[in-house]
Amino acid sequence: MFLPFCVHWGKFKIRLQNKRERDSCLPPRRREKTMHHHQHQHQHGNYNNNNHAAANNSYSSWQSSYSLNALPLSPTVRAKLQFCGFNAVQDVLRHHSLPVQLVKSVPSLTLDEAQDVLKACRCGLDGFALRGAKSASELLKKEQERIPLMTFCAQVDGILGGGVQTGEITEFCGAPGVGKTQIGMQLAVSVQLPKEFFCGNEGECVYVDTEGSFTCDRCEDMAIGARRKLEERVQEMRCSEEERREYEECLESNMFSVDSILKRIHVFRCHEVTELLACLDHMPEFVKEHPKVKLVVVDSIAFHFRQDFDDMALRASILAKTTNNLMSLAKKHELAVVTINQATTKPGGRLAPALGESYAHAATTRVALSWGEEGTRIAYVAKSPRLANRKAMYTITRDGVRDVVHAASKRKKFT
Repeated sequence: MFLPFCVHWGKFKIRLQNKRERDSCLPPRRREKTMHHHQHQHQHGNYNNNNHAAANNSYSSWQSSYSLNALPLSPTVRAKLQFCGFNAVQDVLRHHSLPVQLVKSVPSLTLDEAQDVLKACRCGLDGFALRGAKSASELLKKEQERIPLMTFCAQVDGILGGGVQTGEITEFCGAPGVGKTQIGMQLAVSVQLPKEFFCGNEGECVYVDTEGSFTCDRCEDMAIGARRKLEERVQEMRCSEEERREYEECLESNMFSVDSILKRIHVFRCHEVTELLACLDHMPEFVKEHPKVKLVVVDSIAFHFRQDFDDMALRASILAKTTNNLMSLAKKHELAVVTINQATTKPGGRLAPALGESYAHAATTRVALSWGEEGTRIAYVAKSPRLANRKAMYTITRDGVRDVVHAASKRKKFT
């Protein structure tokens, strides 16, 4: 009797070892479920459905709180995760902190899908999606505390409600040569105005150049013009000699010198659409490393999308995701995002913004730039949820964007 028992015991040990090796290759959620299954079988002998449900009541209540079914995931992505044994948020986040790691565990997922899954899981655990809405009163107070970015043209600032607003996307579109890039560079300088004396943002700018139109010499001219403009404003102010001296000391300090202005403009040159997407994808990390960034300019958003795509559906999908990321960046970090858009010719010779109607919703405020009579330039608020559709005249001088009357009376027009 002893020999057969040893033989059976040896076979049982081999089967047990093989099963442990198979279980170690399972995904973490299925491995945990299998171990729980065997523990329950060891205690109760067999699997009765009612007993099994009663034994897992506590676990099911925990899983329902952090189930993947409660997250905003598409049915296809959720099915891919559940097929590989991932049913809860903890299953995904326990061993996966990067999209590449999740793709290795779930090969059917793409990198974009894995990134969306991890983002949704983290938001779910942080309670972001379940915290509830903020009151309109709180949002109003927050909006009133924002400092708009001035363009140095009082008429344009007037139709924009004081200037380009932070926390949203503002688009400037128009024909070539009308001054879109000039406005972008002017905002890159004006975002650095001292906060204490001139009600500025005292921030930095990220300028994403896709057309090669950003020129340092032109930006230096605008920096010199901004200092000259502020000096004139100090002389015109009615204040005491002590206050005037403080204003002058602020201008003479290194905080608003021409060299310091240029140093606070971070320029990224993107020659292909892949470089542009990679740059915008890593922009939140760059903003975290540079918390003083208050403006992101993309000049232009349409250049690569109009040339590098043959599949219009793919272009629309990538463009929508890019604009959503820019909107999230503006909201989360309370900065202004300015996109420069090109113009295209519609049937009948009418000019319209590029990228079609599907892109029209991307910007909160759209400003159309056009030519007026006798070479004047006109800015028109074409779309805004809070601003009226009004026009304003502006001109481009050597010092930058200025009012038409002021520029004509003091300086020669820059061409």
